[in-house]
Amino acid sequence: MATQAPARAKGTTAALIALTAASCLQVVDPTANSIAVVDAAVDLEMDGAQRAFASSVGTLALAAFILTTGSLGDRLGRRRVMLAGLVVAAAGGVVTALAPITPIFMLGRAITGIGIAAAFGLSFALLRTVLPDNIPKAVAFWLAGQTAAALVLGILVGWMAGFGWRFGYVLMPIVAVIAFLMCMRGLPEAKAETVGPFDYVGLGAIAVAMIGIIYGLSNAASYGWTSAQVLVPVLVGLVAMAVFIWWEARIEFPAFPVKLFRDPELAGSVATGFSFNMWQAVVTIMLSMLWQYVYLYESLTVSLALMPMSLAMVFGATVAGRLLARGVPASANLLVGHAVLIGTLVLFGFTTTGSPYWFFLILTLAGGFARMLNETTMGQFFVGKPPASLTGAMASSKTAIGQLSFALGTALATTFVFGQYGRGIAQAFQDANVQPEQQGTYTGMITQYISGGDMSQYDADEVETVIGRASEIFVDAFDGTMLIFAAILAVFAVISTLFFIKANRMRAAGTLVAGPLTADGRPQALVGGGTGTGTGTGTDTGTGSVPDDEPGGGAEPSARP
Repeated sequence: MATQAPARAKGTTAALIALTAASCLQVVDPTANSIAVVDAAVDLEMDGAQRAFASSVGTLALAAFILTTGSLGDRLGRRRVMLAGLVVAAAGGVVTALAPITPIFMLGRAITGIGIAAAFGLSFALLRTVLPDNIPKAVAFWLAGQTAAALVLGILVGWMAGFGWRFGYVLMPIVAVIAFLMCMRGLPEAKAETVGPFDYVGLGAIAVAMIGIIYGLSNAASYGWTSAQVLVPVLVGLVAMAVFIWWEARIEFPAFPVKLFRDPELAGSVATGFSFNMWQAVVTIMLSMLWQYVYLYESLTVSLALMPMSLAMVFGATVAGRLLARGVPASANLLVGHAVLIGTLVLFGFTTTGSPYWFFLILTLAGGFARMLNETTMGQFFVGKPPASLTGAMASSKTAIGQLSFALGTALATTFVFGQYGRGIAQAFQDANVQPEQQGTYTGMITQYISGGDMSQYDADEVETVIGRASEIFVDAFDGTMLIFAAILAVFAVISTLFFIKANRMRAAGTLVAGPLTADGRPQALVGGGTGTGTGTGTDTGTGSVPDDEPGGGAEPSARP
């Protein structure tokens, strides 16, 4: 027996590393696309609308198929569908890199997004099978590993893209092939043993909802919130979301059991997911703008300046996993995490045109740590709480929540900053009695300065005055936006806290216990029950060198709030 224990640990660690490798596609692809799409648009002669769609089509495909691939994994085998996703993602990367015309490029990006949806969501779901007796540790390992890998791969993709935009997209297939080979050995299969009819209506509705909402929100900065480009897709998406919720709550075999969110820990985790994803959206995007527009950082300098935040996230995930595994209450982790995230936004609201880098460094380190404290705590519930046969769909929903909240945070932050900035510039022109014809000159001067162009054509004293005032106005807009988001996150923190207070009371009353739920949101341990289908009678099977968690696994010591 003594000789078998190390083998088990070694096999489990190898499986966790393999799953982490599969998840890396989702963290490296946005970086690769943001770097390479600029030159690709020029080379393939894309117009403005095509370039905007090329930037987002991969994300839209991922969002549309994330629950579908999760549901397929529950039915066909999570390992099998995850491996297929890696193959699809690799093929998509090759198609993109070799694309001779824009439509082929778009097709390649869409294929990549579908593959990533399967690989990312199901690598998360399989954590429950690989390490059922310590889900917090598995989630922490997975999150910390992919964040650390993102640092290395981000630098690598930037170097490869320097040889041409096509090389920038080659890294994705390479990572996918490596992950595929790692996942082929020692990784167990897991799937539902009993399933109902495939839920075409529900999965179709959520695909339309995700595409509509995310696409509409992404148009807000360019067209305005009242434009048809925003209102039409968002309204279509919201109607589809309502149909999805209504349908899933009423059918016998839902692809995604919305009744699970009767559980207060899962409901509170949704609010938590919105808060930390919106925090990351506003901080990374707005800091990048501030550093480039006001402090004139180069793109590489911005990347390096944000790197400590990623390192803090690795550390935060590791610490959170250990705390949860030792039984530290989930509600305590979330309370600390929310307080720190909100606090950093409040302090960001005191930024000036002369704030030193160490000011931003301290806040990004604290926020990165707290962000991962919350995500790790949230993640364990999405892996450990669903019925065994619906682990894939439920785990994938965490990514869907992340996509929606990040898109919302980006749209709101951009709108707030440039709305306040535009009003500030207009007020400054009015206060200084600047005539309309001169306003155009000053606006061009500001644009030229931000882009690093030649300023010799302008009077030096006039440049100093105009740029100085514009910088102050942008910083004021930045500060106001940070304070607004501090209030928004405070609302999510209150919602999350109230749900976990309810969970505390239910545990004290004996109506909530650790472990998986039935499909209608009740603890299986309290109903004596089955796992997986709408009737609560399904089971989940697992085979392979690493033991699966079913039918009664997945209980995590940290689930006690």
